Amino acid sequence: MLRPSELRRLRLRVRRALVRRRWDHRVEPRLGFLSPLPPAPTGVATYARAVLDGLRRTGFLDRHRVDVVWPVRPEHEAYVPWYALSVYQIGNNVEFHRDIYRHAIQTPGLVVLHDLALDDFVRGLLTGGDPLGHQAVREALALRPRLAGDPDLDEPLRVPWLAHLARRARGIVVHADFGRRYLERIGCRTPVFVVPHPVVEDERALGRAARRAGELRAAHEARGMRTLVGVLGDLNAAKLVDVVLAAVGSLDPSVHVVLVGRRIAGYDVEAALAGSGLGERAALHPDVLDEDFLAWLAAVDVVVDLRHPHRGEVSGTLFRALQAGKPVVVSATGSYLDLPEGAVRRVPRGRPAPEEVARVLGELARDPDLRARVGAAGRAHVEELRRTEATARGYAAAIEATLALVRDPARRALARWAGALADLGATEEDLAEGYGTSYARALATFADLR
Repeated sequence: MLRPSELRRLRLRVRRALVRRRWDHRVEPRLGFLSPLPPAPTGVATYARAVLDGLRRTGFLDRHRVDVVWPVRPEHEAYVPWYALSVYQIGNNVEFHRDIYRHAIQTPGLVVLHDLALDDFVRGLLTGGDPLGHQAVREALALRPRLAGDPDLDEPLRVPWLAHLARRARGIVVHADFGRRYLERIGCRTPVFVVPHPVVEDERALGRAARRAGELRAAHEARGMRTLVGVLGDLNAAKLVDVVLAAVGSLDPSVHVVLVGRRIAGYDVEAALAGSGLGERAALHPDVLDEDFLAWLAAVDVVVDLRHPHRGEVSGTLFRALQAGKPVVVSATGSYLDLPEGAVRRVPRGRPAPEEVARVLGELARDPDLRARVGAAGRAHVEELRRTEATARGYAAAIEATLALVRDPARRALARWAGALADLGATEEDLAEGYGTSYARALATFADLR
């Protein structure tokens, strides 16, 4: 019989042999995953960690070698082109995503869009003198007429700043069907995969937060609070904090409000609070720790998560609130319209009048049963996503489909053909008349034989 030390050594040798076999690049390709990760102070970091956890739970990471690249360093210039496929997480903050964006342009792969607008990102590239900023502007302005005059799009989305990135990508992941429709509007031919936002928080963390809720509510209850409204997440102008404060000010004095989250440069949330006249009915808790953020989420009765202008984003704060079973008030715009009916309460898009927001908040404040129904519907939606591992399975499908596309030899031949036609100045109208298409048709007949 083997001694314990010998058994451990045997297990280690077996494990190493299995790893060598598993990661044979001839059988299983090596993939890259370029994204901010915690503790980077961005919602994309916690999103990416949740995605990787889901891929691990579903066994994807047992079947594929995935190298997580963060932070992006100069030596990765040599690594990234050798991955069979890379997944690039792209947000609207140039500080966190500049290098990831550059790799996504240089070595096209599967791009995950956290914002559709990318307006702040492109401005950041231009400010830094990055040539990629000028390329983004050139392609965006060329496609802007396709979105002109659309009353359903807020200003940042009326210029498709993502056009260059979308054209270079081999596949695109968006979090709501609104993103797919937007890309179709600008004529995007890249395959688009709609993959829902992951369930980010651990249930045990939410349980610990719930146990602190009474402690946080106590100070407000001592001042007569019966309903606590929360504006949580990044405290910026797009959250319409001033509108929410004005709406709460018009309600019964028993309705209080807390502002909890990160301060954002360029927006003076303290000034907005001071000008509201709410006094002790309002409180600001900026730049709190993650566990304190969750505790405040558990403490509030209603979450308000408005957006104007809407940049096509899907809110991580919204998904946390739904997971916690909180009724959420959102703007009737963009990706927020793709949420199930009954899981949220909506106010008019754009910058609604405080009276409109007050009407919805008043209904929720007066009716605990309504709050419970809306919160339960939201939680049921999130629980279904968790039960089915919808995010991880959506990622796996997107990666496999894009990997198959990248490996297809016909794609490379068609890319050379399309490039040659573009060099000759051919337009889509020329293609519609059949110019140069005989080669593509002949190539398709070979594909049918495979």
